[in-house]
Amino acid sequence: MPEVTSMQEAFQKVGEHDVAINQNILPRIEVLEKEHLDFKQEMTSFKAEMTNLQKGQKDVEVTVMKDGKETRDLLKPFADHALKQMEFEAQAKKEIAIKKLDNKDKATVALYGAIGSGGIVTIIAGFMALFK
Repeated sequence: MPEVTSMQEAFQKVGEHDVAINQNILPRIEVLEKEHLDFKQEMTSFKAEMTNLQKGQKDVEVTVMKDGKETRDLLKPFADHALKQMEFEAQAKKEIAIKKLDNKDKATVALYGAIGSGGIVTIIAGFMALFK
């Protein structure tokens, strides 16, 4: 920077700097400060919306879990009943199949059972069924 030769030139330079600051720099700083303030307000609004969104999501999760539990509680008696009905029907079919066997078939089943298990009592029961 060249040396200032007189006081008048020094004041003139200061005046030029003052004009540059007031006309160029300060308006730019004001614009930046306003933009910064707007940005902070938008971020605050965004944070509030995110908080509300997270709360809503948790509420939905709780609602879904409650509905699932209510559905399970409602369907459990029906499922238990259906399972018992299937067991009952299977047992009834088994008993009907056994009752349909004639005496000869009963004796054959008893004989095979006796051979498989080696029990004399089963053989005797088979012959008793044969001669009933």
